Amino acid sequence: MTDIKAVLKDAEKKGASDVHICVGASIRYRIHGSLQDTGLPASTASDTLAILLSLIDQDQRERFEKKGEIDIGVCVGEGRYRVNAFKQRGNITIVIRIFDTVLPDAGELLIPGPVLDLCRLQKGLVVISGPSGSGKSTILATLLDRINSERSCSIITLEDPIEYLHTHKLSIVNQREIGIDSSSYEDGLRSAIREDPDVIFLSRTADKKSILLMLRAVEMGKLVFTTSYTPSTVEAVDSMVSYFSRDEEAMIRGRLSACLEGVVSRQLLQSLDGTRKPVYEILLCEKNVREAIKKGDDTELENLIKKGHDKGMYLMDESILGLFLKGALSESSAVKNANDPDRMKLALAAYSSKQK
Repeated sequence: MTDIKAVLKDAEKKGASDVHICVGASIRYRIHGSLQDTGLPASTASDTLAILLSLIDQDQRERFEKKGEIDIGVCVGEGRYRVNAFKQRGNITIVIRIFDTVLPDAGELLIPGPVLDLCRLQKGLVVISGPSGSGKSTILATLLDRINSERSCSIITLEDPIEYLHTHKLSIVNQREIGIDSSSYEDGLRSAIREDPDVIFLSRTADKKSILLMLRAVEMGKLVFTTSYTPSTVEAVDSMVSYFSRDEEAMIRGRLSACLEGVVSRQLLQSLDGTRKPVYEILLCEKNVREAIKKGDDTELENLIKKGHDKGMYLMDESILGLFLKGALSESSAVKNANDPDRMKLALAAYSSKQK
């Protein structure tokens, strides 16, 4: 049988973010965004079953057998992991996300100052967006830890599953896992509002009801953090609005424009030195931004971000271009990852002509 503890320890040592275990293939690690073969013997059906059973309890096994999939947080030794197992063609595949047990320093994460400043807000809605694996959870955990270290308040998190474990510092931090400590985001959030929180973290914008409850919490004077999978800040706003009907759009845009304080989009891009480097887009809600959100004017929102450098705002493509100009990114990668590839091509062409 595969020693999963040894595999996870080796994966962490090599800087992997995920471990893939699939019948008929050797175990693979995702390192700097790419899957790499470990060279271990191909996993058998009995291997994957044995590994899964070593990671889950009886109740979780029954849930897996009934649904054909499971997504849970587990502890193995001193490490903490997210285990996602599913059935495919009668066999079991397991993907294990490795969580950092120690929060990295904000400087190591290269978190911009305007993003760190968001944790000093007393109330409002803050959204951190980006694709899976872009470090949204790490950024949010860092912000929560800074609040925990600097302020005396009550923090409640609703997570699926819990990733970083927070200790009580100046603040009290209560972490609730969906499916274990609460049946749903909606129920957990409805309850959290009545539990005297100063700060609420929702690890996923789950649905229309959750969005309305988040806005109600902000209107009651709470600071609320949540996530989105959109590649840009403007799309993150539109994504929340998309849960509502046309007849409700004016209402939800009005409430969002009043409650939203900041949206941050983050990507991790493969750099020329083989590592992944972060790029950001930052939208901060000053008066003109709130008016554009209320009107649903996405073009104006983008223009306000472009003009808002002095306030700490900038577009994702400006961040990507900056990384290219530092010599850390190839032209092809800059174009591939840009929100507006055609505009990026023009910017790169203009730079090339200046260099000649």
